Amino acid sequence: MDKNFTYKYDDLFNPLLRAIKNLGGSGAVSEIEEEVAKILNLSEDAINEIHRESTTKLTYRLAWARNYLKRYGILENSSRGVWALTEKGQKTEEVDQVKVKKAVVKKDRE
Repeated sequence: MDKNFTYKYDDLFNPLLRAIKNLGGSGAVSEIEEEVAKILNLSEDAINEIHRESTTKLTYRLAWARNYLKRYGILENSSRGVWALTEKGQKTEEVDQVKVKKAVVKKDRE
């Protein structure tokens, strides 16, 4: 993999889901980020690539991915900085990126 962080937020849906499952169904943002980096086998350069000012691209795009999966109904923000799988999320092994995006966009229009 090249040293640049090339994943878009929706490319992170399934690694994010897998990471939370690996962590036992919930985790702090930092733990989840670390686990996703491991799953994707990211280099230090890719992990630390800056998006804007002090936020990394990984942190920024994972925040969007979490938001989409929350609105899709498989993640919940159980307490500040802690994310957990919902009942639906626990039963979900993988999501279809296109379906998730369409469902969230549709929800926004309602």
